[in-house]
Amino acid sequence: MFYNNLITFVALLLFFTGALNAAPVKVVAISEDFASIAKSIGKEHVAVKSLVLGSRNLHSINPKPSMVMMLKSADLLIRLGMSQDKWIDGLIYVARNPNLFPGKQGYLDASDNIEKLEVPQGNIDGSMGDVHLHGNPHYWLNPKNGIVIAEQIKQALTTLDPENASDYEANFFEFSETLGEKIKVWKQALQGYQNHNFVTYHKAWSYFFDGFNLNMAGELEPLPGIAPTTRHLVNLGRKLKESNSPTVVMSTIFYPKNVSQSFAKKQNAKFVFVSTSVGSDGVTSYMGLFDYLVKEVTQ
Repeated sequence: MFYNNLITFVALLLFFTGALNAAPVKVVAISEDFASIAKSIGKEHVAVKSLVLGSRNLHSINPKPSMVMMLKSADLLIRLGMSQDKWIDGLIYVARNPNLFPGKQGYLDASDNIEKLEVPQGNIDGSMGDVHLHGNPHYWLNPKNGIVIAEQIKQALTTLDPENASDYEANFFEFSETLGEKIKVWKQALQGYQNHNFVTYHKAWSYFFDGFNLNMAGELEPLPGIAPTTRHLVNLGRKLKESNSPTVVMSTIFYPKNVSQSFAKKQNAKFVFVSTSVGSDGVTSYMGLFDYLVKEVTQ
């Protein structure tokens, strides 16, 4: 009897130990862009949630109690970084999950290994507008940076869940290879637009233009975060006409549509009003985001 009970006890212990080991790594990402990449790398080994859904200005999010609850039980937090999501610091503090404190295994600033654009030099003051001290933060909009982000997520998951390290490595290889092939297709589709002038409302598309060798000709904002003025728009319009190149006015859905659309009409330019993130306009994945953006620019 004792022997049979011992066998049963050991079997149950092994079962529950296996069940615990099989529990997915709980990942919380700032947006659905990073969440999509995390799902591609973690697959069945992760349970992923997003703090922000769809295309939003990630600099100005009002934290909610539900976000705190997400962080309380999370194993890994993926944030934008570059001092552009400081509202997350408050969530970390209130959630009091020691795994997510900066420097801990569950804390990932996805900007760490990114080659940053438009990092200001010299003295910065208010007369320069809303300048980003650490550079342009919209780095996920260059698909090459998607591979950089994915590698960091792979490393974080491997640290948290070493038993599935080989799966994370294989998933990262699959993701990076597939994305690399897609980049070739997107570049080919946009090749005919490399002689165009691209104008944006705000410098949200710098990484997209850099990734696809497109010409960023100017912004409707005279300075970052400053609303367009008549004088600036007139001067920008004159500059575009003097270039004798076709113009594309490209704006995001969280900036005023009427201003960009009106400017495009006056310039006889193509107007593209699009999302910057997974979760809007029917976009369900990181690669799908670029399928969508390239189609909107070229159609």
